[in-house]
Amino acid sequence: MKIAVLGGGITGCSAARLLAADGHAVSLFEAKGRLGGLCASSTIDGFVTDHAGGHILFSKDKEVMDFMLAGLGTVGYHTSKRDTRIWLRDRFVRYPFENGLCDLRDEDRYRALRDYIVAWHERKTGTPSPDNFRDWCLWRFGTGICDLFMHPYNSKIWNVPLQELGTAWVEGRVPDAPMEDVLKSALGQHTAGYVHQAIFHYPLTGGFESVVHGIAAGIPAGIVRLNTPVRELRRVGGSYVVDGESFDEVISTLPLAALGRMLEGVPAAVRDAFAALDHVSLRTVFLALDKADAPPHSWIYFPDKQDGPQNRVTWLSNYSPRNAPPGKSSVMAEVTWYRERPGTEAETTEAVVAGLSAGGFFRRDQILFSRVFDVDHAYILYRSGLEAHLERVRAWCAEQGLHVVGRFGNYSYFNSDMCVRAALDLAAKFKARC
Repeated sequence: MKIAVLGGGITGCSAARLLAADGHAVSLFEAKGRLGGLCASSTIDGFVTDHAGGHILFSKDKEVMDFMLAGLGTVGYHTSKRDTRIWLRDRFVRYPFENGLCDLRDEDRYRALRDYIVAWHERKTGTPSPDNFRDWCLWRFGTGICDLFMHPYNSKIWNVPLQELGTAWVEGRVPDAPMEDVLKSALGQHTAGYVHQAIFHYPLTGGFESVVHGIAAGIPAGIVRLNTPVRELRRVGGSYVVDGESFDEVISTLPLAALGRMLEGVPAAVRDAFAALDHVSLRTVFLALDKADAPPHSWIYFPDKQDGPQNRVTWLSNYSPRNAPPGKSSVMAEVTWYRERPGTEAETTEAVVAGLSAGGFFRRDQILFSRVFDVDHAYILYRSGLEAHLERVRAWCAEQGLHVVGRFGNYSYFNSDMCVRAALDLAAKFKARC
């Protein structure tokens, strides 16, 4: 079959490689002059930075991990033990929050534990799960943890009132810590959460984009079309026309809302559903530091606005010994925004630097240079009612013979490994049909 793959991120590259290996005539359309998508990276004066915040190479799916790591054969990868913290009121708290209660001040620890027990008891005695995220957090964690972390941190990320968000997206993503672990933590006995991510990998050189390059290396020559944005996509009989060229099948990893605007003949109700698929954008502020003694942390969450606009900071120099020159280090801050950019690049950088330097993470005179990267589509915004819109859009795309896959292509909260899994499953589906 002749297949068009739209978008050269990790999903599109994986799908193009797998389908080409099965003998299909594949064309991969990428609007930019490089592959990578949300996994894009840059190397500047010996410092490596990712554009769309911190990525790690991890999966519970062995087939996916083998597929991703195989592409790093010439690059290599570095293995790290996750060390994650929350910066709260001038101190580090272990993450997840409920496993780090022993790190809190006495009055905060008491209130967090008391309210967690109350919430736990109410859940166990049948109090139903709320249908909005703000109240779901209270139901799940209690008022103390919500006031200290869950509400301010999520308000920073999503930039909309939390009661406007639904809850289906958190199912399976937020483990329920055993009460025994929470009690032990409050009494000073350290407990671990999210142990499935205790060990992760990262490319030795080139940043996370090296993962995409490793996958793309298996795509035969002549398939990838860089600097080729899709301007026309219409159905003609049982085929699709992409920029004047006919294809038997189309696989789209483009953001669904953008895809909806591109298509012709979309019914009004479906077009409205496409338009309702919202997202949050990201500004990544990278700082190269003349600092050898970086803390051992992988990444740090920042719930309080007084500590800067960033919701998360990654010590990227800890991910690989080649991410920074010898004797140097690097830090990468993530600032999310919704519809309106958070000021100029210089203003955002200054706000990040002010917050982190005031917290003692580095001195201003240790900053060698900074870079800012804006990513329009970073996070799916799970507004209430999203599921109904998605069901309508996906059903219509299926009726039209359009395959929509990937994080924004299918509008699913996918990490990179889940994007690869989606491509593997799609390729298997095509193979079963032939």
